[in-house]
Amino acid sequence: MGRRKSKVKVVKKVRRKTAKIFDCPFCNHKRTVECSIDHKVKTAKVSCRVCAASYQMETNSLTEPIDVFSQWVDETEALNEKDGEDEGEYGGYAESSDKKGETGDDVDGDYGPGQEVDDDNDDYGEDY
Repeated sequence: MGRRKSKVKVVKKVRRKTAKIFDCPFCNHKRTVECSIDHKVKTAKVSCRVCAASYQMETNSLTEPIDVFSQWVDETEALNEKDGEDEGEYGGYAESSDKKGETGDDVDGDYGPGQEVDDDNDDYGEDY
């Protein structure tokens, strides 16, 4: 008598899928940028659900969502570099660490222009 032939288990290779949802480079929210590709019209659109930043481009049959998102980021960086040449060392979109405006006034609006904090308790009057 012979043995039964053992069944060989088929091991499926896990195929990684490319992402269709990304992190927004403008508002820094996680998983808010969606990419949609219309191959019939040959256009792709990337848009953020939170800050409404969007980008649209022409596609071909090989275009993937990551390609559209990468193109959007690359063009944004190219525009920032182009604007940065005219603005100085930090570019037009860099934020300074201090909260003072060009005149040295407090930007938060806590005090009026040219006003300073008075730490003396002499100005309270006799009611206190």
